[in-house]
Amino acid sequence: MLTCLLFLVTYVPSFAKVWTLSNHNIELSFDDQTVKFSVLDKRCSKVWKQDLPANGASLVNTTQNKDNLILNFSGKLKFKVLLTIAQDATVQLEIIADKNSAIEDFTFPSAFQAPNNNHYLLCTDTEGLLLPVDDTQYPMINGNMYYCGGGTAMSWIGITDKDFKTGYMAIIETPYDAKFITKRTNGLISFEPVWQPSMGKFGYNRKVTYHFFNEGGYVAQCKAYRKYIWKQNNVITLKEKEKQFPAISKLIGAVNLYVWDAARTIDFAKELKQSGIDKALFLWDANHVPYPPIGYDKMLKELDYSTGAYDIYTDLHFRDTLNYNVDDKGPMRFERTAFPGLFNKLAAINIDGKTYFNQYGHTICPATVQPYMKLRMDRELKEYPHETYFLDVYQANGLFECYAPEHPLTRKQFAEQVIKNLQLIENKYGLYTGGEWGADYTGSNSIYAHGMMTLQRTWWGKEIDEKGSIYWSGDWKSNPNPSIMNRSSVAPDNYLKYSINEYTRVPLYELVYHDAVITSWRWEDGNHHMPAIWWKKDLFNILYGTAPLWSLNKETWDDYKKTFIQSYQNISPWLQKIGYDELLSHRFVTPDHQIQESVFSSGKKVVVNFGNDDVEVEGKTIKSRSFITIENL
Repeated sequence: MLTCLLFLVTYVPSFAKVWTLSNHNIELSFDDQTVKFSVLDKRCSKVWKQDLPANGASLVNTTQNKDNLILNFSGKLKFKVLLTIAQDATVQLEIIADKNSAIEDFTFPSAFQAPNNNHYLLCTDTEGLLLPVDDTQYPMINGNMYYCGGGTAMSWIGITDKDFKTGYMAIIETPYDAKFITKRTNGLISFEPVWQPSMGKFGYNRKVTYHFFNEGGYVAQCKAYRKYIWKQNNVITLKEKEKQFPAISKLIGAVNLYVWDAARTIDFAKELKQSGIDKALFLWDANHVPYPPIGYDKMLKELDYSTGAYDIYTDLHFRDTLNYNVDDKGPMRFERTAFPGLFNKLAAINIDGKTYFNQYGHTICPATVQPYMKLRMDRELKEYPHETYFLDVYQANGLFECYAPEHPLTRKQFAEQVIKNLQLIENKYGLYTGGEWGADYTGSNSIYAHGMMTLQRTWWGKEIDEKGSIYWSGDWKSNPNPSIMNRSSVAPDNYLKYSINEYTRVPLYELVYHDAVITSWRWEDGNHHMPAIWWKKDLFNILYGTAPLWSLNKETWDDYKKTFIQSYQNISPWLQKIGYDELLSHRFVTPDHQIQESVFSSGKKVVVNFGNDDVEVEGKTIKSRSFITIENL
């Protein structure tokens, strides 16, 4: 439950006044009686108003300089707000207070509401979704920053009109102890920042910058964030990263492939190669038997495949409070979640002195685990010389504070330690890394993200948990062959409405990161898991320039071999041509959004037809459920 500093805004009596900051593009107004802001975008005559008075303390006074306002508040938290406008149509808001002041979560400023229902909220809680502001069903964003179960993957969120011209966005520039929440007010969805304590205190100045747009819609907002975040997080292109890790070249255009049971043989890899699957990243999870033969990676490399393994350094279990034997020569010798006797040494501790816990276990503090990473990797890489590790959870579960006296961490330090753990793998072992979902605080230390293409919030639900129904997603009961990885099912209504709906999906993440991060579907939501919409997932991969993901045992391959081959032939050659490119633009060609276009920085373009009828576009016929590429613009 969200706990906020919520006290009625009051105004200390003085002469009521509306204060303004103005330049050629925008005008900011602040009413010191209602304690509300509004912004006029002069370029399009659009006004953005706050829907409710700001949550905060009592306004004491306001002062003005040429380009900024200073608002002083008193109350439980005494703080100052510095408001500055710039010629690029931005408003920067900085909250200043005593760093040692004790605080709880508080919201400031309150939301700027869309003027009417002719607008979309730009959801950055996954690849990208245009959520109508009058939607009544989609779950609200209310989780911590960088948490796939309700937070945002990037530190921005925005609103655009349905003509994809005007709008505004907010970038939280101090994201580690902050988050966005969305809410429904007067029938319309809006968003606002929430500022969280850092180890119980204010800690440091907090910043959020609002960008206002008179044209460009969601594409312009993504490019504004790209300009900011690439510099902020030292993001580099895949082409530049490849200079350090030449094996990345094999990843461009490759299907990302998890293998299970009898598919963990070199004969299976050879069968894929003979079937025309020329580029693939092979991954396997050492929590599941059987292990591939020793030397598997070397044999895969001889087939010119990419090689790697699933790994995880976030989960502890109560069994780890006791010493128990792990057979370091047995069939589970590289088990991912075995830390005998180390529970109390490794666990992250919350402010109440307890561990952080979810359905998968107790959270490991990233500052404690490096020695055990090295112990396992030193042994494993002798048998399996991988080219990459996929690190589960780090980029999906949010950031935590650790209050253990031996290894205390703020959320920012937690993030920095995760990055150090990724850099250990890069620098000590010469391997590049990827991760779950794709929270972007890791910068270019993680260059592929499994799960961004899956719209997380409407992937989970009660339908997929009901065994015996056509929607059932499977389970983990079979160790060698978990049904959650290898079953086929039918997409529930919510999945069809939000997760795979061409009318409202948009490639927000790709418009920021396409030339730096390779994204795909979740491993239990691969291209093939819902065969009836396999074609549509393939088209989204082609349109966005993202990688297909397969989770295979031998039986699944045999059952759908022809479709796997056709899927690969449709997607991979195109990805090999644009895999290093920036995604410059995306647009809906037709009002029903069934015809869509993406343009890449190499000058190549793809037009996709999600409809059931053939169409003519620019003198070319695009068959139903198909696409065309144009390579010389």
